[in-house]
Amino acid sequence: MSRWLRNFILVTVILCASILSIYKIHPDLFSTSSDDSTSYRTESVSIGDISLNVSATGTLAAVNDVVVGAQLSGQVVKVYADFNDSVEQGQLLAKIDPASFASKVAQAQALADKSKADVAAQRFQIERSKLNYERSIRELQRAKGLYSSQNVSEDAIDDLQTQSSQNKLDWQQSLVQLDILKATLAANLASLEQAQIELNRTDIRAPISGFVINREIEAGQTVASSYNTPELFTLAKNLSEMEIEAYIDESDIGLVKEGQGVRFGVDAFADRQFKGVVKQIRKAPQNNSGVVSYVVVIATNNPNGILLPGMTANLDVAIQKMEHVQRVSNAAIRVASRYSVSGDNKNKGPLSRLKYLNLTPDQVQQIKQGLPKTAGKPSANAKKQTQQILKKLLSEVLTTEQKKLQQQIRKGTVKMGPLLVLRDGNMTSIQAQFGVSDDKYTAVITPDLSNETIVTQFRENK
Repeated sequence: MSRWLRNFILVTVILCASILSIYKIHPDLFSTSSDDSTSYRTESVSIGDISLNVSATGTLAAVNDVVVGAQLSGQVVKVYADFNDSVEQGQLLAKIDPASFASKVAQAQALADKSKADVAAQRFQIERSKLNYERSIRELQRAKGLYSSQNVSEDAIDDLQTQSSQNKLDWQQSLVQLDILKATLAANLASLEQAQIELNRTDIRAPISGFVINREIEAGQTVASSYNTPELFTLAKNLSEMEIEAYIDESDIGLVKEGQGVRFGVDAFADRQFKGVVKQIRKAPQNNSGVVSYVVVIATNNPNGILLPGMTANLDVAIQKMEHVQRVSNAAIRVASRYSVSGDNKNKGPLSRLKYLNLTPDQVQQIKQGLPKTAGKPSANAKKQTQQILKKLLSEVLTTEQKKLQQQIRKGTVKMGPLLVLRDGNMTSIQAQFGVSDDKYTAVITPDLSNETIVTQFRENK
């Protein structure tokens, strides 16, 4: 026997064995109905875990980071801190050239000193005016005594009276002038204080204790704060706790809640997974080229300090998870839904919406007997009356468990739907309660499908 023939026989045997093993594992993968009119693709229920996650990307940032800026314009003459340096609150980080600001302080100080001297001089003027006024009063009183003995004329008395009034006005005017000089002194002292504040601001100091994670300046560089505050340093209190600002699409934001767990990875440590918790959901929308998203802040621990600010985090928010549950492929649910919609279009009626409550034949019979008989297309009033009667009948017929299930279905806490199963070669629709769904499987809470053959695809043969 030639080598080519031996190899051909070997490949044929292996291929046949593989096909036989696949058929033994999945005997119901392809099947037909008893009358060969329909072909089916089927599967058996599997047991496993299902997690519903929302995926997004975000950027890591320090929790307590502070951007240190300059409130003045000028040239940086000295830089005292560098990247990764530990600093204490109030420590000097950099210094802006103080010469022009020091001259403003000296000028303001001189004006304040002059105002103080003016106030002191005015106080002397007040005393002088007061003395002149008091002397004019005494002279007027003496003249009035001499006038009674006709030693002073009446004109002299009038002159002294006028002089006394003028001296009084001079005294009062000097008091007002003192108030003006005091106000000028206060303004000059305020200018001095402002000039001193600006001089002090030439010292760029650390507002918190931490370390430098970014430095934007060099000695000799000129900073301008005319329109915005120039950023000089970025300080972080610590990196043991960090935050991720993730952008969640508007279609998924309704699933995200505070307190949900998050798993994420970074490119620097591709083989590691990190954990976090949803801390905040910001309500301000972010519109980027017509795509609306929302910022979700995620808190995470960084005890070893390996995560660094600015890293891109690829994260999954854990919405819901079910472990060791029976599950079916999403294809089975899709084909059953299409089949159920087609059947409902043929059999519309008031009881079609109650199929998920698993009504017994007796319950169905009682409801049908209680509903009014209608001929032809019912009017709007007739439909409303039928709904009211049906609501009353359900309150009398349904069990406590069925009423509870009905409320859960209305609220959306329980999801019901059809599944197609193959029994004795024929396709049958059953009602199931579904749980968590991911991109491949959906959990089935009830009924037990361990002995069922589930239809995932069918085709009518011509």
